[in-house]
Amino acid sequence: MKEIGLKELRDLQLDILQNVHDFCVAHGIHYSLAYGTLLGAIRHKGYIPWDDDIDIAMLRPDYEKFMREYKDEVYRFCECRLDKDIHIGFGKVEETRTIIIEAGNTKNLGVTIDVFPIDDLCDSYEESVSYFKSFKWNWLIRKAKYRELSIVKSWWKRVAVVLLKTLFLPLSVHELTLKNIQRAKAHVNAQSQYVGLICDPNGTMAEIMERKIWSEYQLTPFENRQFYAVKDTNGYLSHEYGDYMKLPPKEQQIPKHDFIAVYWKD
Repeated sequence: MKEIGLKELRDLQLDILQNVHDFCVAHGIHYSLAYGTLLGAIRHKGYIPWDDDIDIAMLRPDYEKFMREYKDEVYRFCECRLDKDIHIGFGKVEETRTIIIEAGNTKNLGVTIDVFPIDDLCDSYEESVSYFKSFKWNWLIRKAKYRELSIVKSWWKRVAVVLLKTLFLPLSVHELTLKNIQRAKAHVNAQSQYVGLICDPNGTMAEIMERKIWSEYQLTPFENRQFYAVKDTNGYLSHEYGDYMKLPPKEQQIPKHDFIAVYWKD
């Protein structure tokens, strides 16, 4: 198999994003660049120099419509409701002619971009925090069942992992993920003051945002192309990162993903 380098990887990700953008525009689906991708768009006009992925996000109704309707000959939408070997609570759009060997994955997909669903929370921040925290327990169980003891270094964390694996033995990681998605979808409150990403085990309180941030979108430059982002980029990025124009220390300027290798399929 022919190996894919960083520049080609980014070009492939951009092509996926362009395809998703064109589809969303044609089908009336709103999306926004998100997380490090939106930060890169505003601070660097493209990728953060040490970054190696692309994130977008959609409010839950747009996300569900995208999952139902997106079709392409080269790219496919992946999510745990569509594939029992995928155990994450958000989607990915995959370049099906490629494969990434990534540490810790139960299934190696191709080059992808991440698609995050933003769910309704509650009318007050305090209620939203409580609701958000109620998901974290399920994700903690899921994470424990998914994790191999050999990579848990702390003795007390090893004990906790063993206990959680034992107590919740009947439930698979896939079932736990489905339960969280079903619960998030059932909580429909389109007038709630707050929304957030709750179907991701790594989410923090910074995921809880005012709905008004997601009310308007505008085209934003990214790597000499134009993609949609929430209009209030300052509100979004300040909430997520604080002083987002300030570069992190050198030792933190490293990719967050541990790809072993990326290849074209034979």
